[in-house]
Amino acid sequence: MPHLPFLIALDMRFCRLQSLPPDFFQSLPGLQYLFLSHNYISKLPATLFYSLGRLVHLDLSHMDSHSLREEEARLENPFMRLIEGMDMDPNIFQPLQKLRFLDLSFTKLDLKAFMSMSSLGGKLEYVSYCYTDLPALMDYLFLMESIKMLDLSGNVGCARALNAGSFQLLRDTLEVLFFKNASIYQLDWITGMNKLRVLNLRGNFLASFEGAPMRDLASLEVLDVSRNFIQSWSFRIFHQNTKLKLLNLRNNNLLLIPSSMLKDFENLNYLAVGGNQLQCSCNFVFLLHMVFEKDSKEVENENSSLPVTTQQPTYAVGHITLYDYNEDDYLCMNFTNKKKVNTLKLSVCNREDEGSYSNVSDAIPESIEEMIEDYLVIYIVACVVAVIILAFVVMIYWNWFYIKYFFVLLKNSAILSFYDDDKVYLDKSCLDDEAAYQYDVFVSYSDNDRAWVLDEMLPNLEQEDLITVCLHERDFEVGYGILENIISCMDRSRCLMLIVSESFLLSRWCQFEMHLAQHRLLETRRDELILVLLEDIPKRKCPKTLSYLMKTKTYIKWPRQQTGRDRELFWKRLRKALMSTKR
Repeated sequence: MPHLPFLIALDMRFCRLQSLPPDFFQSLPGLQYLFLSHNYISKLPATLFYSLGRLVHLDLSHMDSHSLREEEARLENPFMRLIEGMDMDPNIFQPLQKLRFLDLSFTKLDLKAFMSMSSLGGKLEYVSYCYTDLPALMDYLFLMESIKMLDLSGNVGCARALNAGSFQLLRDTLEVLFFKNASIYQLDWITGMNKLRVLNLRGNFLASFEGAPMRDLASLEVLDVSRNFIQSWSFRIFHQNTKLKLLNLRNNNLLLIPSSMLKDFENLNYLAVGGNQLQCSCNFVFLLHMVFEKDSKEVENENSSLPVTTQQPTYAVGHITLYDYNEDDYLCMNFTNKKKVNTLKLSVCNREDEGSYSNVSDAIPESIEEMIEDYLVIYIVACVVAVIILAFVVMIYWNWFYIKYFFVLLKNSAILSFYDDDKVYLDKSCLDDEAAYQYDVFVSYSDNDRAWVLDEMLPNLEQEDLITVCLHERDFEVGYGILENIISCMDRSRCLMLIVSESFLLSRWCQFEMHLAQHRLLETRRDELILVLLEDIPKRKCPKTLSYLMKTKTYIKWPRQQTGRDRELFWKRLRKALMSTKR
């Protein structure tokens, strides 16, 4: 950069910059306005601004450090894009003691980069942190205590942590606050902001002004709460906000305009209530007539032969300007016949009752019977829908086990899908080939039942080499994963056997092998599964998966008596079942 001591403004927007050397601005000591937005800088050197002591305006908005690193982004952890941002040294702003305007909007900042705000000078007045993924409102963001205008729009994270002390350091200076599209749902955090003149909360989740200390906003002049979910209020909200001149209530959930709302509107100069499903109430008709009668003493009434009465509510709202007025947005809803009506073509009610429809044209039901019939249809439809929903819930409740069982099998299928076919020893096409089987039975058991397996089962099954048994501790191949060994041994065994006991049910691996056995049998269209119960399982401890298997598969119980005849019969039946799988 050439030596330009008298240069006041430098615009480097849209220059595709990816980095700046630490001494880049050293030859510009007189610079006051610097624009670096819409570039791709990922890190600012700590000494970048050392020579810019006269800087008053700094624009670092719309920095996108990821756009030029698409190939690199494919290799790195994709979740890093959610937390990474522009990095800055904690003392980078220390030389900028005259800075008054700082714009960081739409620049995602690294978490530690927010610490650099603590070094900002005491003359800073205008700051934009909108859409920077600000995690919370920390005190070090406002240590300068001089900010007059603040934009925090789009920062959902910090909005969820708002409390009465969030803006404590700015209560005596903050005049304009933008907090749009941040999922705000309550207003108790505006406590003590007596200097605030403009508050924009457009596009949040506000449902009412309940709990909002509006009396603290004594200087409030403009309030925008459009595109929220605010409902009509039946008590005064803004009676202490005497300086409030503009109120935007567009696209909310307003249905009526009660007398309390009309009283709150009296001090306003500008009002917006379009885009709401407002009913054809007397107060809403009165409001529009008063607003549009400023230039005309008589209002044309095409839908009614009734004259406009002079007995009107005493609300001073005639001076208000509906600055968002559009005829389609200000049609009122007649919920009786489900039609929208041009509000200005309705006559004004002759009594002060915001819920009365007595003199509103096209808003009166033809008869009481018609109204009852309409409500009866709604009631019948609601009952039918409720019965259908109840039947659906009952059906899910009674079949919950089978639904859960289906998802268990689905989960096992997802796990197995991560393993390639070449990692499994037995190809599925060879399952019907007798030579493909190496074992007669694969045995799943818990460590607590190991003694029974080794001392009782093996001598009785493997005697005379009639039956070959596969045990995990003896036959799993070294160097392969546990899951691969389990799948391989199951596929190389003609039959699967589960040694069920209370210890088996408490073992996560045994539970997994039980679900996996079901999956492999279903997948390979086999039905060779034998259950051996070493002990009686209490019903309260028996999982539904095992209950299902015991209902659909034949199982055999180990006799607890020491008599040789019972146990001899047990082994005879078990050997017969295993030998039948060889045929």
